[in-house]
Amino acid sequence: MSKKYIEILTLLSVSYLEAINIHKTYGMRKILNGVNFRASDGETVIIQGPSGAGKTTLLNIISGIDLPDKGEVSLNGINIVRMDEDKRAKLRLNNIGLVFQESTLIEDLNILENIALPLKLAGKRWKEKVTELVRYLGIEKLKYEYPHSLSRGEKQRVEIARALANDPQILILDEPTSNLDDLNAFKVMELLQKIRKDMGTLIIIATHDVRITNIGEKHYFLKEGKLYED
Repeated sequence: MSKKYIEILTLLSVSYLEAINIHKTYGMRKILNGVNFRASDGETVIIQGPSGAGKTTLLNIISGIDLPDKGEVSLNGINIVRMDEDKRAKLRLNNIGLVFQESTLIEDLNILENIALPLKLAGKRWKEKVTELVRYLGIEKLKYEYPHSLSRGEKQRVEIARALANDPQILILDEPTSNLDDLNAFKVMELLQKIRKDMGTLIIIATHDVRITNIGEKHYFLKEGKLYED
């Protein structure tokens, strides 16, 4: 993949992401066995399945963190599986926002500094953007706090803010409500709907939480390595 194509992907608005015949095996266990799906701008895609079904593995492959044993992940027709690790990392930094199941906030940084981190890594100005994000997400009062003093719901909002810092076209979330009570889960769902509506972001959510399933336009169920459309 040439530098020219990476620069194009950095600036180009993503119109679709497609997983094609994805296979992945760990040891003797077949985790993914010919997974296919396609998603476009402004959609919310829900991938359901029990714990251990391979949802996180699929998200890692879609985002380029991990590679499939076989298959393609196509971003506007360009197969990111063929990129080297550095190029995939740059693509994630500029195009894909990630929210993991467990908190990845850095305890030694306050909330503003945590949210600003992707912008600083990309060499971009950050103050105006981060100020805008904390207001948009309703966490302005937390900006000088440190992660250890936040509730789980508050941490999740900060994680989402950091994932949005570089204006990604794709937002990928792994079990974003599984550790939240009903009130905070509802707030996160409401926030994700707002992001999709305001920004046209493609949102992909892996979950086994039935509370979140009603916000998606597309629903899939992962079972025994196969992805079934609901």
